[in-house]
Formats: sequence, C-alpha cells, structure tokens
Amino acid sequence: MARILLLSPYEPPSDGIARHSAHLVDAWDSAGHSVLVISPATKRGLNTSEVIGSRSKVSRIMRKTPRRSVSNEALSFDPDIVVVQFSIATFNVDLWSVTNLSKRFGAARVPVVVAFHETAREYDLLGPVTRFIYRSIVRVTDVPVVFSSAGRQALVQNKLFDEVIEIPHGTSGITPVTDADIDRVRDRYQIRKPLVLALGFTDSDKGTDVLLGAASAVSTGVGDDVQFLIAGAPRRRRGIFRIMERRDFKYQRRLTTMAAEMHRVDVAFCGYVADGDVGPLLRVADVVSLPYRRITQSGIGNLALSSRAVIVSSDLPGLRSDLGDAARYFEPGDAKAMANEIIGLLGDDHESDREHLRELAGVRAASNTYGIVAGLILSAGLATRDRDESQ
Repeated sequence: MARILLLSPYEPPSDGIARHSAHLVDAWDSAGHSVLVISPATKRGLNTSEVIGSRSKVSRIMRKTPRRSVSNEALSFDPDIVVVQFSIATFNVDLWSVTNLSKRFGAARVPVVVAFHETAREYDLLGPVTRFIYRSIVRVTDVPVVFSSAGRQALVQNKLFDEVIEIPHGTSGITPVTDADIDRVRDRYQIRKPLVLALGFTDSDKGTDVLLGAASAVSTGVGDDVQFLIAGAPRRRRGIFRIMERRDFKYQRRLTTMAAEMHRVDVAFCGYVADGDVGPLLRVADVVSLPYRRITQSGIGNLALSSRAVIVSSDLPGLRSDLGDAARYFEPGDAKAMANEIIGLLGDDHESDREHLRELAGVRAASNTYGIVAGLILSAGLATRDRDESQ
C-alpha cells in the first residue's frame, strides 16, 4: 500500500478543490493507502491534526513561508509520492511553502504529481505575476495532471510541458436525493415555477451575465412561467489576490444591476448554498446553466452530473470533456442561442427531453467516479517512481 502526501486545502472551508481533495482522500483511504494532507491553516478550520480516515489525517499547518513543523511532519510521514492540488486560488499567499516543500521531495527522488485545476483561466490572469507563479510550480513538477482537454491544451500551448496526463475530474457517482430533500429546497429557496439555476462562486469567466442576457427571451418564450436563481458569491482571497476578489465583487454588483433593470422577469439571488442543499437544488432545477466564457473544468458541472441535472452549457472543451452528451450546448457568450436551448427544455412538452438528459448525466457520473480518478493519479506517480528507481 502507498503513502501519499497531499498538499491541498481540505474541508473546512468548503470550496471546489477542498471538496475534490476530500473525495480523493476517501478513495485512497478506502483502497488501503495512507494519506497525510498538509493544508493551509484557516480561522474556519483547525490548527492541529485531525483524523480523516482509517489510515489518513489532515494537518492544517501550512503558512506563507516554510516552517520547520511543516517539513518535519511531511518528512516523518516518508511518502511514496507527493500530490499537489494546484491553482492560484487554492493556495493564495501560501504558494511559496508549496513550492519549497515540493522541491525538497523532488530532490529526494520522491515523485511530485501536480494536478493543475485552473490553468486555462489563471495563467495570464494577472500578467507576469500569474505566469511567474505557474512557472515556479512547473519547475517542481515531475508528473503534470489535468482534468480536461482545455487544461492539457493550456499547459502545452504555453510551453509549460510537452506531455501531460489527462484524466476525468471525478464524481461521487449518483447523489441520492429524497422527496424530503426536494421539498426542503423548494421551500428554502422559494421555488414556485420551473427553475433555471446558476450555482457556484461568482466571477466574470463564469458568464452569469450571459444567462441574465437570455432571461427576458426565455421568460417571454415560456409565457413568464419560469424563475431564475443565481446561487453563490465571490470567493474570499488573501494578500495580493484581493485584486481578484474586488473584481469578482464588482461583477456581482453588475449582475444585480442587470437583474434590477429587467421587467417581468423573476430573478432572485442567494449567497452560500449549504452542502446538504447542493445536490437537491441541482436536481430540482429544470435547467442548470453553465454559461462559462473560459474554464479549465467545472466542479459544478460534475456535481450536476451526480445530481442527474438537466444541463445547458457553453460549448467549451473544458466542459465537453466531462459533460459529453449529457448537456445541450451553445456558443460561448451567445445569449440568444442559450435562450433557445433553455426554451427547448422547459415546459410539459419537453419533459421527455429533460428525462433523457438526466439519464445520460447519471451514466457519466457513474463512469467517472473519484475512485477511478484517485487510482489514475496514484498510478501516474508510482510509475514515475518505479521508472526512476530502475535507472
């Protein structure tokens, strides 16, 4: 059995990569492997170690600069491989600790597997600043992993790597949703009509303004028998990356202004959605919208698959990689085309179309589970270790 050192945020706080990491740890631990997660400390989390499986634990001890306690804990664990869940949003100002620790293990011939989550949208986000950060992590990477063709393309076209391993992002299989769950979210989020849902962190790349741009046409097309729910809020950030946070809050204000200027369109906003409500909310929606302008892959898209949601999505490689035939697509930024796709799925006349998409979503969710993804990541790291040892 392998010993896996994972450098990543870990729940709480609950965000996409922290949640993704928790699923990977569950899969590795269930398969008999041992995992040590070293995670950034947070006021919302713990400052000490916590057992998270029969063979695994998380230590929330990472800081802005490398500390002896971090190195000692990692070295004493004696890992077979190191896995880094990487995006700038993931670590913010703790990035130096990540690269320093990865470099130490790389020098000791322990393979460092870096899973790149957001390269397609982050690499040029702040110009030379974000490019420098990416090139720093590239230098300590032995095995680059991505979760979509868009991620692979971004790494190769920016000449960061010649070869990249592409694997599915992962799902929890099919999420069980009860009638009581459905009733709870209908009441809590005041769902009274057929629902079009946008869910997740607010940022301009997500394209929620495209959905709002389509909302009037959709409402008119179905006789005003539809409501729109924008669920989520800007991601909180630290240090220099507060620039990105301010940009996201500015975009959120733009969305609320757009909604306020609409007439006879039922649009509501809510902030954070509790974990227990995410699956039922995705399931109860008549349409889940993914109107991204730019994306590497979508955690929300994979949650929607697990919830057997009806998905309308921008036609981007980072979305098609996981969604496949379980979505209806439109050209990115084309509000009119998006409106037509949504109208074509609403109402009693299109119930069979919605049910067909739900069935396809369930098939894809069941075939791309976190157990499969965890096994592929581990195999890639161990293959590199074995090859190096044989030389």
